[in-house]
Amino acid sequence: MTGHVIELDLGPVVALYEFGFDDSRVTGKISPSLQVLNHLQYLNLNFIDFQSNPFPNTLASMSNLQQLHVSNASLTGPIPHQLVNLSNLLYLDLSRNSLGSIPFSLGDLTSLTYLNLSQNLLGGGVIPKSFGNCSSLVHLDLSQNHFSRSFPSFAGCSSLTNLSLAHNSLSGSIPDFIQCTSLKYLDLSSNLSSNHLFGNVPNSVGQVSNLRFLDFSSNSLEGVISEIHLLNLTQLLYLDLSFNSLALDSSVHGRIVFQLSTIKLQSCKLGPRFPVWIKTQKHFTHLDISNAGISDSVPDWFWDLPLELNFLNISSNEIEGILPDMTYIFDVYPGMDLSNNHFKGRVPSLPSLATLNLSGNRFSGTLSFLCNFDSALTFLDLSNNLLSGSLPDCWLNFQEKLVVLNLSNNNLSGKIPSSLGFLYNLEALYLRANTFVGEVPMSLRNCRRLRFVDLGENKLSGNIPKWIGEELSELYVLVLGSNRFYGMLPSQVCWLYNLQVLDLSNNGSSGNLPRCFDNFTAMSKIIFGGGKITNHSYSSFTGRTMCISLHFPCTD
Repeated sequence: MTGHVIELDLGPVVALYEFGFDDSRVTGKISPSLQVLNHLQYLNLNFIDFQSNPFPNTLASMSNLQQLHVSNASLTGPIPHQLVNLSNLLYLDLSRNSLGSIPFSLGDLTSLTYLNLSQNLLGGGVIPKSFGNCSSLVHLDLSQNHFSRSFPSFAGCSSLTNLSLAHNSLSGSIPDFIQCTSLKYLDLSSNLSSNHLFGNVPNSVGQVSNLRFLDFSSNSLEGVISEIHLLNLTQLLYLDLSFNSLALDSSVHGRIVFQLSTIKLQSCKLGPRFPVWIKTQKHFTHLDISNAGISDSVPDWFWDLPLELNFLNISSNEIEGILPDMTYIFDVYPGMDLSNNHFKGRVPSLPSLATLNLSGNRFSGTLSFLCNFDSALTFLDLSNNLLSGSLPDCWLNFQEKLVVLNLSNNNLSGKIPSSLGFLYNLEALYLRANTFVGEVPMSLRNCRRLRFVDLGENKLSGNIPKWIGEELSELYVLVLGSNRFYGMLPSQVCWLYNLQVLDLSNNGSSGNLPRCFDNFTAMSKIIFGGGKITNHSYSSFTGRTMCISLHFPCTD
């Protein structure tokens, strides 16, 4: 029924108990004749397109409704207070609409066990206090709305197992959840513009012994997470305390009994020693202890990583040492970020990965290890190291997946190999600040998805290729500055209509600046310099926030 218009008018049908659409995208309205559906217990209108109309009051008259699903339906306006008349309602899902306010009486639906109002525009201050007394409520999701101020006590919600208030505008301290003995899922997380919870994590969190999911990330919490918070959480599987000012008390080392699948402690204070308690975790799939103040070497036991691993991030610490060979095979292709540390030595044999970031370290030696990599790699960043030698000519191995390649700021030399042209899915190529010589290989014209190219600060020579403008039409950024290019600028460069940054400075280019440069309507920056290009006029450029830097006198 996708794309159809439907009017729900069921006339004299009075014995219908269940009615719904299964993931259909239809446009419709509710006819008043639905008022006769006195026996209806289940109504599913998910994905009906109500064309930004208000919530239909007709639904509030179906007194026998037990389940009402109206998710992702383009509803606007307030949630009608008449819903409180649905005294038999057990399940209410109004998520993913544009509903703007919530009646305080909604919390008086004492039979309600499931309530999902997430991803709306609800706000207007506090969350109704009546929600804290919903003794039957099992699932409450008010995430991604605009609720502000502090939130109510949930002392009366003894049956509550799932609570999400994430991504609102809540402030204040975390309330006491000690009465929520059934709670398994608790999400109070934030982003840069949402919740602003502050203060210490209350000790009572450690008494909610059924917790399996705990997310307090990206707030302004402070203080120490100690054994009183963690030792009773024996069933915990997911822990995210990242982006707060929290520290983990070293006394918990060796005493933690839970087995986490997800560990996110980015920007928490874990160091200066490497956290020994991680040795007790045998089955994590996601570990992020980046920017955690660790200035230690990685113990040997750490590299015996779980085969279920999906993602590992220990970046932005001051970790020292040499990476061991890792030849084992994971169940999936994980991502690995070891960037911005003090690792040194050669890059060892590594397992098959989806992403690898070793930038900002002191790795040395050649790139010959790349020829042993699996073709699953999509992201490779080895920038800002001490790597040397020429690029290996084995890029055919990566043609299926590689999207980002960053080898900038190393000591690499020689010619850019033509096999880079086999990277048909490549979108970003950064080879800046090396000593590459020769011409830009013509094979790169095959990389038609390229959006960012930075070959600046090398010793590349020859004419600026015409095929860049002819074939690489998706380019946003083109940096060829500080090389040894010569000759006239090809007019084909003007075919790059999406271009926003162009740097051709400090080369030997000469001749007239093509008048078609006026066509760069998306341009934000053009940098010339170090050549003999004649400037005809810049008064007619239409690009937004135009910034043009000429490093040499231009002649008319």
